[in-house]
Amino acid sequence: MRMPLLFLAAVVAGCASSGPDAGNAVDPAKVQAIKIDVTTYDELVRDFGPPLSQHFDPEGKLTATWFYVNTGAYDAIQDQQKLTVMFNKDRTVRAYDNTSGIKGGAMPGR
Repeated sequence: MRMPLLFLAAVVAGCASSGPDAGNAVDPAKVQAIKIDVTTYDELVRDFGPPLSQHFDPEGKLTATWFYVNTGAYDAIQDQQKLTVMFNKDRTVRAYDNTSGIKGGAMPGR
């Protein structure tokens, strides 16, 4: 049981420092600037840093995910940000989804 917990801690710690601006890695202004069929993979890497994960579907189309965890005192998670982008074969954006977690560490209903 201890090994999976340590692995998860290592993954979260790695994500916390990922990207060019760990304070607000998925900058809303940069997300709003994404244009379908225009913005390229290389432009997103420039704006958000290398993706945490990427894979190709059976048709050869790339999906990349940027994931950031911002921590506060005692490494408590304060915010999570996730940007998932699906690309056309020419590596322009086909679609994207941007989500952000709860600020302040509070859970709904608690």
